Amino acid sequence: MAEHVSGSLAPSADARVDSCDVRFVDVFKVLGKRWNGMIIVALMQRPARFGELSRMISGITDGILADRLRELMAAGLVERRLADGPATAVLYQLTAVGEDLRGAFQELRDWADRNDLGGHCAP
Repeated sequence: MAEHVSGSLAPSADARVDSCDVRFVDVFKVLGKRWNGMIIVALMQRPARFGELSRMISGITDGILADRLRELMAAGLVERRLADGPATAVLYQLTAVGEDLRGAFQELRDWADRNDLGGHCAP
């Protein structure tokens, strides 16, 4: 029988990580996929149209962006809404669940800063 990882992230001599810890498995299925984190970070700045997102995220193709947006919507992190105004436009924005990631993403940014993992992008 598989042993479950405890609810704590504190070190333990007999701890192991396996597929039974579905919380982490599910989180990394979504956030571990290339581009998803960058899309979330872009949408943390503001809601955006598809073309704006494409320009905000250097290197992503339109096909991949469309696929990842569908995945993030299916996961309940991103939603589409019609923009106010005379012309019909679709905006992508974070849901309340997506917004709830803001603190976790800030913690990751702080961790990267403490460990010199950030700031290596060309100006």
